[in-house]
Amino acid sequence: MTRERLFLLLAALVLIASGWWLSVNTEWVEEDVPRPATGEARSNPVYAFEQIMRKLGMHAEHHEQLDRMPPEGARLVLLSADWDLVPERGAQIRAWVERGGHLVLLQGADWDDTRLESWVPVFAADISEKVKRQRAAEAAARAQRPKSPMHAASAGAKAGKDDDEEENRDEAVSEPPVFGEIESLDLCHRFNWSKRLKVKPGRQADWTLTQEHGQQLIRAAQGRGSVTVLNTSAFLFQGQAPFGCDTSLLLAATVQADPGATVWIYLNEKREALTPWLWHSGWIAIVLGGLALVAALWRAAVRFGPRLAAPPRLRRSISEQVRGMGAYLHRHGRDALLAAQQRALAEAATRTLRGYARLPLADRVHAVATATGVARDELYAAMSSKFCTRAELPARLHLLETARRLLLSRQ
Repeated sequence: MTRERLFLLLAALVLIASGWWLSVNTEWVEEDVPRPATGEARSNPVYAFEQIMRKLGMHAEHHEQLDRMPPEGARLVLLSADWDLVPERGAQIRAWVERGGHLVLLQGADWDDTRLESWVPVFAADISEKVKRQRAAEAAARAQRPKSPMHAASAGAKAGKDDDEEENRDEAVSEPPVFGEIESLDLCHRFNWSKRLKVKPGRQADWTLTQEHGQQLIRAAQGRGSVTVLNTSAFLFQGQAPFGCDTSLLLAATVQADPGATVWIYLNEKREALTPWLWHSGWIAIVLGGLALVAALWRAAVRFGPRLAAPPRLRRSISEQVRGMGAYLHRHGRDALLAAQQRALAEAATRTLRGYARLPLADRVHAVATATGVARDELYAAMSSKFCTRAELPARLHLLETARRLLLSRQ
């Protein structure tokens, strides 16, 4: 046998021995690993309850708003008291029940702190002190029992019996039976131990579920409908809770499961956030208000210069001058043109000659003639005349414009 084959043989023996050791010293078992919720089950806390109701032929749906009531004859399960934020909801629910609706209330949802408390025929009584006294008395009785060896076995047996009785205390008796001849249900400690339900004086219960110290569920008629109160929290309807013990049977009886009926589960009052709601409801007003605000800010803003660039100071051409004068003469006549030229001379003299505006006409003519060297008599005729002939107009305009330009050149 060669050296290589010897190594291969040893390796095969080691592998075989390792496999044998693993098979002897290990144990292979199957373990169930729960899978996380997917799809609608991730966002819907009452998904399991809805599926159970749908399997029973009911139309189940959950709501996060209660803007309208369920159809008449339907079932309404209130898992929170957020609906009471709208004042008229209490009256709407009562009217719906009296028309034939079936209302389901949970003591853990604080319905008795809402507007339902005044007319729902059920109330909760606190028994926490009574239960504590009973437990203290039982503990004291066990402490006073003899400790002899003979009684040790009997004490252990009795303790086991007490444990069985404690376990049996979570069974509730139904009156009348839930379905057919089923008179008791295992509630898996889903109900409140410190409170028990009672019917208001003068009213009668149609269905009760009784444990030690009193009722954990009461149904009473209200008009043509009914009100069912459970001494538990919303957890009974959520998550995997409907699959435990006899909870499915209890929930089916609570909502009076009937093929073709409708059940609404109210979760809470979930509304759209304020900003998206304002945009969806009044985006036109928001846009117009924003535009008005921008316009107001722009109008009141500080400007660092004129709105438009200043036009350059350019000398008009002769053709523009002639066309402008011709258009003015065509619109207003030669007398208006003469008056305009007289005003232009007066404005130039006012800026250049001190006290010119307070002088009479003759002194004005003398001041202008002295300052410019223009003939006095011709200047007087041009400055004082209101009317002129077509032949006189060019000479007078020329004289007045010459005097004006001479005054401005002095400045």
